Amino acid sequence: MTMTEQMILPSEELTDEELLTAKEMRRQELEQAFGSYNFVVIRKELFAHLRDPAVVIRNGSITFNTACINGLEDVVYVQLLLCEDEKKFAVKGCEENDKDALRWCIAKPDKRKSRKMTCPDFTKKLYQLMGWESNCRYKILGYKIEFEGEVYYVFDLIVKETFREKPKKGEVVTEPIDTRKGYFSEDIAGTFGVPLEEHRKQTLVTEDNGYINMAILTGDKKPGEVQLPLVTEAVTATTDAPVTGEVRPVEGEEVPYGESGMGS
Repeated sequence: MTMTEQMILPSEELTDEELLTAKEMRRQELEQAFGSYNFVVIRKELFAHLRDPAVVIRNGSITFNTACINGLEDVVYVQLLLCEDEKKFAVKGCEENDKDALRWCIAKPDKRKSRKMTCPDFTKKLYQLMGWESNCRYKILGYKIEFEGEVYYVFDLIVKETFREKPKKGEVVTEPIDTRKGYFSEDIAGTFGVPLEEHRKQTLVTEDNGYINMAILTGDKKPGEVQLPLVTEAVTATTDAPVTGEVRPVEGEEVPYGESGMGS
């Protein structure tokens, strides 16, 4: 009787030693063949993610959820970064007096809360860059990484969940709009994920990616003319253009009901 035939017999017909041997041989077979399998990494977005770190971008504001804020413990001020070529958005903690520091949360002695950061100048440019609909908001999951000794959250702007906004007063609506129901584009929702090797490449962050500080996008230079490494201290020497549209937190503004967990 071959080992394969032994493996398909009911376990009670095998001795303990034979069963252990069969399992070990199967384990070795899987280990040896593993590299030849065409695996894809299942998209996190296909699962429930109400409590995962995320950012919601509206046409006029951005809000990081509580899970994202709690993931950068004790961080109250951040610098925001954008890579136009790769459509990646990132956030890192910084000190209050650092250049382009922005307060991203409401900090109290006993807790920290997410807050809406009003930034119409920035989101207008971002919506144009991404080709987004002005009557929609977009939720993007964050991935926590370390780079050159610092912790970042990185958001892939291409992999976004779309929500319709509440119609404005006087706007004609032909069908009911569920503002809390999100959807992904077909290339996301219609696939399990991306191949393993591609997934590895997507998670790499290097200086060649050209992350730039968002505030520079609002100056006189065209976005494509600015190429900076990820080290944000270099920003101070790159341009004398006035910053006219930085992300502007609204002092003391609370997050609207239903967005503290960013489920919509």
